[in-house]
Amino acid sequence: MRRIALALAAALALACAPGARATDLLQAWQAAQTHDPELAEARQGLLAGQARADQADSLWRPTLEAQVSVGRATQESQTRGAHFSAAGLGAMDGADFDTSIRNGARSEYGVQLRQPLIDLGRDAQARQLRHASMQAEAAWTIAEQQAALRIARRYFDVLTGMRRLDALQSQKRAVERLLEQARARYRAGDASILDTHEAEARLGQIDTQVDLAATQLELARSAFTQASGLPAKGLAPLREDAPALTARPDQPLSAWLDRIGKASPELRQALETAAMAAEHAEGLRAIAQPTLSLVGAAGRTHLSGAGQYGDAGYAATQWSVGLELRIPLYTGGMRDARYREALAERDGARFRISSMQQRLNLRTQAAWLSLETGPARIHALRQALRAGAARRDATRLGVEAGDRTLLDQLDAEQALAQAELDLHQALADLVIDRLELQSLAGSLGRHELAAANCVLRGTHCPETANR
Repeated sequence: MRRIALALAAALALACAPGARATDLLQAWQAAQTHDPELAEARQGLLAGQARADQADSLWRPTLEAQVSVGRATQESQTRGAHFSAAGLGAMDGADFDTSIRNGARSEYGVQLRQPLIDLGRDAQARQLRHASMQAEAAWTIAEQQAALRIARRYFDVLTGMRRLDALQSQKRAVERLLEQARARYRAGDASILDTHEAEARLGQIDTQVDLAATQLELARSAFTQASGLPAKGLAPLREDAPALTARPDQPLSAWLDRIGKASPELRQALETAAMAAEHAEGLRAIAQPTLSLVGAAGRTHLSGAGQYGDAGYAATQWSVGLELRIPLYTGGMRDARYREALAERDGARFRISSMQQRLNLRTQAAWLSLETGPARIHALRQALRAGAARRDATRLGVEAGDRTLLDQLDAEQALAQAELDLHQALADLVIDRLELQSLAGSLGRHELAAANCVLRGTHCPETANR
């Protein structure tokens, strides 16, 4: 135990060392695959769906049932006008036979085999179960895609939250320095008290913003840890100079729309749901159709006890095999009402497919257009950042020369910090939009996250760039 404790302490020290490797996006996804509770729930749904396929196969297999019963029974029988013959006694017509067993011991056992041959309702039920199994597979794919996208969003939420908090804290230190300068100049008689009041007011605003940013960062870290089980500290930062960040989509919008229209797991799930509703309606319609089954049975019944004529016993062994035809005649109107309900649900599911296609097209266009316009947007934000830095420097000189006010410098500092945050957020959004496109097509996995990892490291991954 002591050696184990020492080994754990050494491993912890190594992990916390300054040279320890930061947690990247791919490591976060690998951890989330075994830790994310939503993904674990979806995995159980997949297992349930696989069981539905087995249920569909079993519907056309024979069923074998054994039956055993014991108890007390009374049996009184009378036969009149029977023909009787026995060796040594001759033959006699008009014979009477009476048997009596009262509160006797009764036992019965047997087996029954049933093999459905023709059953349209069973056919529809089997198809419905197979569609349910395929729907569960589509739901699992959706859950897996959403989990990968969720961990990526939470990863970048932490990075963005850290940048926001750092920027606000840096801005706070700058305002504190300006406040000290304003107080010193006021004491020296070089400035009015107004500059001091402006700096104090701005410092109060930034204090509030810092507290809010710290709270948001803590929530982002908690969300990341809940999904991955990893600490949300020491994450690999976003390399803002990575060329892959501003790469345009590898295919035109029409190609992505066609790809997602064919491969989208969300659309596949909607199609399977509609197919299930149609088979459910077909199964209810088939309730009124005849069914044919092969039925075989074998058993034995025994009854013994005493009655009006003394001790008696009864034993019978029987077996049978044959065809059983069932023809439903009247169900009290329940079948018709349920059939109309199922038809309405079937038509509603078909309309949901059209609605799903429209939403997928809009989401695809939004992600694709964001990537297409990304380079121009990033270029404009970088120009705004350079202009903001130049404005801050010029404002500082203007304040020293007495041409600009302290309020102008505070505004310039704040505008520069906001420009930095806008650029970082836009770059992170481009990574998410690229992953979003892959997720809509159901192809977001290890390779795509590895490509995003290369963006974090600022390296080029030729094997994953065009996936």
